[in-house]
Amino acid sequence: MTSLRRLLGVVALCGAMCFAAANQMVGAALAQAAAQPTATAKQVQVDLLRGLADIFSRGMDTLADKLNRQGYSARVYSTNGWQAVAQRIADKYTRGHKDIIVIIGHSLGANAAFDIANQLDRQNIPIELIVTFDATRPQPVPKNVLHLVNLYQQNGFGEKVSAGPDFKGELSNVDLTADKTLSHTTIEKSPRLHGVVMQKIADIVNKDLAKRVKASKPKKKKPKPVQNPA
Repeated sequence: MTSLRRLLGVVALCGAMCFAAANQMVGAALAQAAAQPTATAKQVQVDLLRGLADIFSRGMDTLADKLNRQGYSARVYSTNGWQAVAQRIADKYTRGHKDIIVIIGHSLGANAAFDIANQLDRQNIPIELIVTFDATRPQPVPKNVLHLVNLYQQNGFGEKVSAGPDFKGELSNVDLTADKTLSHTTIEKSPRLHGVVMQKIADIVNKDLAKRVKASKPKKKKPKPVQNPA
């Protein structure tokens, strides 16, 4: 009986080790696949803006790292770097580089996202998506923004975002006040919210590219009706 128990124990241990090894191999394979840039991701420029003094918004760095590993081109800026972001986007656009533009910001960085949007709106440059984490003084969304997601809490900092008079895009205000695990200084660090943002980017990019492909296809000419000779 003792020998049988030992044998069963060895079998169980081997099975557990094999299962763990298999999980590690699968995880490594998935991580490697996620790190490979795709043609879709390469066409997306994501600019992320931190909040006050770059101290409380390090979740922007974490999110940028996740996006870069998926093949997107993501850069992080201080709040006062918003003008450089807007200028770079405008320069590339005038040179014919029609990237899909995504702007993400936290706190004062979220406020700066609206400054970028308004400056580009005056130049008729579209922004595919803006995501704001607890914007403290959001401006109305201008007409050049196609999608805006505002993740906020009624915590004395975050505010609801309103549409501008000519805005015709998609505006989503997501009130997270009930989630007590979040605060103004942690909302942009949430892995769950990072997942929501990354999925939103993927969904919108796929739709946008599908529209571009459809628009680029030449329209079929209708055949002229054959007239019977009199």
